Formats: sequence, C-alpha cells, structure tokens
Amino acid sequence: MDFLKIDDPIQICDIGASPVDETDFIEELLNNTNSQLIGFEPNENEFQKLDKNKKNRKYYNFGIGDGTEKTLNICKAPGMSSFLEPDINYLKNFHGFEDWSKIIKKVKVKTKKLSEVKDSIDFFKIDVQGYESEIIKHGKDKIKNSLIINIETSPTPLYKNEKTFSSTIIELEKLGFNLHMFSKINTRSFKPIIFFKNPYIGLNHIHQLDCVLIKNLKFINTYNTSQLSKLILILFYSFKSYDLVDYLLKILDQKNNTKFVEKFRSILSKIKIVKKY
Repeated sequence: MDFLKIDDPIQICDIGASPVDETDFIEELLNNTNSQLIGFEPNENEFQKLDKNKKNRKYYNFGIGDGTEKTLNICKAPGMSSFLEPDINYLKNFHGFEDWSKIIKKVKVKTKKLSEVKDSIDFFKIDVQGYESEIIKHGKDKIKNSLIINIETSPTPLYKNEKTFSSTIIELEKLGFNLHMFSKINTRSFKPIIFFKNPYIGLNHIHQLDCVLIKNLKFINTYNTSQLSKLILILFYSFKSYDLVDYLLKILDQKNNTKFVEKFRSILSKIKIVKKY
C-alpha cells in the first residue's frame, strides 16, 4: 500500500494498554504505516511491562474514566483487573474464572475523562473490562470524531454494573457508528464440560466479543482525502477488510481523479484471503 501517502500520522489510542493480550492489529499498523500510539494503563505492574522505548508510542499510568479517583480491583489474572468488581455468581460457571477473578488488591488510581485527552484520535482500541460505557459517556466528542473503534464487550456482563454488548453498540450507533466485524469471538464452555481438551474455549456460548465499528457509509462518503486514506490503511493492515478497502479506494479515486484501486487490485491478487468466521 506504498502508493497511499498520508501527511500526518494515524493517531491510535489504546485504552487499557496492558500487554496481557496480544494486539497484532495495532502492531501491523505501527510497523507498516506512519502511525503514533498513546496508551493508558492504570495498573502500575502492567504499565511497567509496556515497551516505552519506541519513538512512536507514549504510555500514561492513569485510567480513562469519569475524571475522579477510582478504586482499581486488581485480580489474580491481571487481564481481569477493572474499576468494576467481577460477577463471581456468573463467572463461576466457567473453567478457571472462579480463581482468575479473585480480587487480590485494591488500589486508588487517578482517572481522566477521554474528553480531556488533547490528541485527536483516528483509531480507538478500548479494552477496559466492563467499564466501556463510562469511557463513551465522558468522551463522546472524541469518539464521534474518530474513524474506527475496536472495543471489547460481553453479551452477558462479566462484572457488576457492566453494560451489555447490545447497550454498548447502541451508544456507539448514536455517535454515527455501525458494527463492521468481530475481530475476536471468545467462547467458553459451562462446567464441567470441556471441548477439544481445551478449557479456554467453548462450543457456542459467547463470553466476549471484540467489535470493530466504522462510521455509517453516508458519513464516510463525506470524508476528505486524509480521513479516507487513514481509514483505508487501518482496514487493510489491521483488519484485512479487503472488499471495504476496495470500496473506499473507489471513493478516493473519484474525489482525486486517481487510479489507486487498480494498484490495490494488483496487490490483492497476490494475497491469500482467509474467511474469518
């Protein structure tokens, strides 16, 4: 995609930047495009594990929330730590979670509202263990002005007072976004059943969903060259949405009298395409 140039970097915001889960979709973008990342991680232990030496990344050791001091519930499994308390009555139905969700420490941490972040953001990754609705509530303008969102949600809440997947998606729809794809579908099996000799996966029951949302196409049609180019690069490198990339390149070509879509189709002919689900 070297033919597609952008003057200013793609601005990525990683809310819940703990390295406990791999984020290849962000690394692909950082490694292949002109991109910069700012990340927020309130758990001091997880913050120290972040790679803070790369010039295109900045990390901050505070949370994004409602702007007040919050209690962070640090769980035995760091990836379950949250401003909310795990709902053990639900989680105990699945292998491992009764142990992983144990709160081993409570610490007071500072938060800032997303609206207080000075940077303009193109691409949000939000993984905050049930606290997504508060991020959205106190950062609507920031989110509304972004291009794409990758957010983790749960159809059945894993935490007390967590909003459901459907509620979260509706809030983002009100800001002009539509669900484009699931970047991850995490299933779990009810105890005592184990499928495929693997307690970390399930058959059908959806545990968590990583959702990718883009603006409604009627809004995308009004994007300028920079916005379109950034969105195309994110969709190409991070999410392999080649058909949508093709669609957007045609809009870009019409705006600028270019023939980028022909170059892209030449690249696409050499790519092994795998259906995700």
